[in-house]
Amino acid sequence: MISFRFKHVCLESLGVHFPTTALSSTEIESRLTPVYERLRVPFGTLERVSAVKTRFMWDTSVTPSSVATIASREALEKSGLTADQLGAVINCSVSRDFFEPATACLVHNNLGVPESSLALDITNACIGFSDGLIMMSHLIEAGTIKAGLICSGENISKVVHTTLAELLRNPEISREQLLQMLPTLTLGCGAAAAVLCHESISTSKHRILGGVARSATQHHMLCIGNGDFSVGQGEEIAPIMTSDSSALMAAAAKLGGRTFLDASETLGWTKESVDHVFCHQVGRQVNEGFYREMGLDFAKEFTIYQKYGNMVSAAVPAALAIGCEEKKIQHGQKVLLTAFGSGLNSRFIGLEW
Repeated sequence: MISFRFKHVCLESLGVHFPTTALSSTEIESRLTPVYERLRVPFGTLERVSAVKTRFMWDTSVTPSSVATIASREALEKSGLTADQLGAVINCSVSRDFFEPATACLVHNNLGVPESSLALDITNACIGFSDGLIMMSHLIEAGTIKAGLICSGENISKVVHTTLAELLRNPEISREQLLQMLPTLTLGCGAAAAVLCHESISTSKHRILGGVARSATQHHMLCIGNGDFSVGQGEEIAPIMTSDSSALMAAAAKLGGRTFLDASETLGWTKESVDHVFCHQVGRQVNEGFYREMGLDFAKEFTIYQKYGNMVSAAVPAALAIGCEEKKIQHGQKVLLTAFGSGLNSRFIGLEW
């Protein structure tokens, strides 16, 4: 177990940005009618299993940096801080503009952050944003910087379109292969950002208390995205992601159970003392498995995957940004972020609102 505690770090603000073009699960399955009929898959399987009704899509040409910049500007404006007060910009998306430079460099430039600062990418599948929160918190706690910005702009439209095309093109696709590719079709586009700062300049006083990390890499083959790609490559790369869903869910749930025990010890929290839980927004079947294994109260969860799908690294921060308003989280309440990512990794972070 890796654990960490912070005394002086605050989550100052959050920003989000979403596409306007909706893609429903019904529309996806209508496109796949020939495949469903050939393999005798009941219509409605995708939504019934995942509970994802819609997801939102950008055009494949939309760059991750451009949408991350929009979410970042919102977070920066809400924070009351200015770009020249930021000591670091960390981009955490799986999607990126180019192989190099780092997507953070483009966001850093767009925001007008000064040269005397850090700009770097952290990419780690769906838990990238959580890793960004951890690393930024360490920078602030150590006194290296006073404030920093974390962002993720996920444009996964190409992966979804490629998956649909492959399923329709290849008559050799088996029922098992279809089921391995269906989780890709729960993905959605979105962007999120957060400003963190030292408590001495914070007005929100939403404290990041600490958390824990586990890396069960014996399960690294359960979810695989082939090849590295970026938006700037055009159409010559056709990424495909496959998941062994049942094995992945079982392994992730057990990992979550172990990680929550770690988090309880590190934070001094019990399952009863947690007020709000924001789990990675995968889908109903996966999330229910997490909660059964962790023993957490399902009623304390807030989800947005039904509307937005799985927005990869932007999923947890976007859920928190929406949920803190809709749930009207009160000062002093305990908020637990439970992030999971292929690899197989888990990161649990505790906040005191």
